[in-house]
Amino acid sequence: MAEHGAPIRYPVLLEVDHAPRQSRWKAALRLPLSLPVLVFSLLLQGGVVFAVWAAIVVSGRIPVWLFDFEIAVNRWVARALGYFLILTDDYPPFEGEHSIRYEVEYPARLSRWKVWFWKLITAIPHFIVLALLGLSLVVAVPFSWFAVVITGRYPVWLHGYVSGVLRWAARVQAYVLSLTDELPPFSLSAEPEPRWPYTNVIVPAMGFTLVAGLVGYFAAVAILSPGSIVTEVSYERLLAGNMEQGEALVQVDSREDAFDFNDTGTVELVAATDPADGLLPLLVGAPGHRLVAFELEVANESWTVLEIRDSYFGLKDRQGNNSDRLVVFADGRPPPTEVDRGEVTSVIVFFEIPDGVAPAELRFAMNHHVHRTLTYQFN
Repeated sequence: MAEHGAPIRYPVLLEVDHAPRQSRWKAALRLPLSLPVLVFSLLLQGGVVFAVWAAIVVSGRIPVWLFDFEIAVNRWVARALGYFLILTDDYPPFEGEHSIRYEVEYPARLSRWKVWFWKLITAIPHFIVLALLGLSLVVAVPFSWFAVVITGRYPVWLHGYVSGVLRWAARVQAYVLSLTDELPPFSLSAEPEPRWPYTNVIVPAMGFTLVAGLVGYFAAVAILSPGSIVTEVSYERLLAGNMEQGEALVQVDSREDAFDFNDTGTVELVAATDPADGLLPLLVGAPGHRLVAFELEVANESWTVLEIRDSYFGLKDRQGNNSDRLVVFADGRPPPTEVDRGEVTSVIVFFEIPDGVAPAELRFAMNHHVHRTLTYQFN
C-alpha cells in the first residue's frame, strides 16, 4: 500500500480516447448496433471466472495464459460497454488497437483466502457507489446521445464522467475476479489521488458491518416471527358437532405478520365430516382411502381484500403423511375467491387419506408470502 501523500497507480488501467466528432447515424442506431456485442460479452464473461478462482486457491497464482485470456475477455467487454455508452464510434474488434484500452498488471502472487467471500464483502461499499453512479448514467447517457445525434460531438466533461464510471466498474470487477488483491480506489480518475492511510481498514470494515447488519436483521426476523398459530382441537368432538362457540376461533392480527393486511381477521374451524365419500357426488377416494372434509369460516376485518386459494390448505395424518387438498369450495365456488372487508366466507376443503388413519393437523396459510400458518392440531 502506498504511503499517505505518495503517488498511487492502480494496477487496472482503462483509458477512453475522446473523439472530436462522432457519426450521427451510428449514434442514432446505437442500441440495435450494440445488441450483438452486449449479448456476446455476457456469454464471454461467465466462461473463465471459476477457472481463475480455482487456480488461485490451488497454487496462489494465475497461469499467465489464463490471465491473458481473462484480460482479453475483459478488454473486449469494456470496449462493448463503451460502444454502447456512445463513448466511441469504433465497433469492438476482437484484436488490435482501439480507442478504449484496458490493461491489468500481472500479479506474481495472490491471496488464496481472499478469493471468494472476502473480496465480495469488502467490495460492497464500491457496489453501493456504483449503483448510484449507474443511476446517474440513466440521465447522462441519453443526454450524450442527443448531443451526438444533434451536434456530432460528445461533450468533453460528460465523456470524462461516463468514462470514469466505466473505469471504476472495471477496477471493482478486476478486484472481485481476483485479478488483483489491491482494493480499488474511490475515484473516477485514471490517476487516482493518494489513499488515506486507513482505507484498507475502513472499507473492509464498512462491508463487514453491512453484511453483519443484514444477517442480524434476517436472524431477528426468523427468531421473532410468530411462525405458526397452533390451536388444539378435539377431533372426536369436532365430528360430533359438540364444539363450544369460539373454541376453534383464531384471531389473526397483521401487525403480528399473519396476513398481508392492514388490520385483523378471524378463522374458525366449525365442522368436519369423516368419512365424506358421499358428501360430494362423483368424488370418491382411491382404493384403501377415504375422503374427509373440513368447514372453516374466514372473516375479513381488514382494509384490503383477502384472497383464498386452494394451495393454502394442507393436511397431515397420524402416520406423518401430508395430503394436498382435492377440492376446495369458498361459498360454493372453486377458488380463487376474494373476500371483501366485513365479509365472512364459508370454506369447505376435501382431502384423501388412508383408511384407518386419523388426521393429525389441518394447515391453512393465508397468503402467497406466508409469514404464519394457522394449524389445527387434532387430539
